[in-house]
Amino acid sequence: MNISNNNHLNILHLSNEILFIIFNKLNKVDVLYSLVDITQRFNQLIFDPFYIHNLNMTSMTMKSFYDRVYSIDNQVLERICKNILPRIYHQITELIVEQYSMERVLQTIDYPQLYSLTLMDFSEEVLFNHLTSKLI
Repeated sequence: MNISNNNHLNILHLSNEILFIIFNKLNKVDVLYSLVDITQRFNQLIFDPFYIHNLNMTSMTMKSFYDRVYSIDNQVLERICKNILPRIYHQITELIVEQYSMERVLQTIDYPQLYSLTLMDFSEEVLFNHLTSKLI
């Protein structure tokens, strides 16, 4: 990479390895929402089985003594459920959801390779009600 002229540096000039490192440092939901279908190269990296197999559908926006899990914005969740999950469902082995996105994420599609489902930030009552309503 020629860095003699800083005015022409572009993220697309970075190697795949560097882009992959950057993607791994970002929230996966943000990467999916913001970078899917931008370029074929981004799609190839983002949809790589080693990157996409573990999907955390929560948004951790506050890191402090009291870590909080926040729901994904409805517009972001809608796009991911409608346009992205149907493209990657067969690669997902681990899924993390929170109570407000759980139903949409789990009812969008079946996940044939899923072996780990983590439920975050659920009240016991909500979880109990949801699970028992499915059994009836």
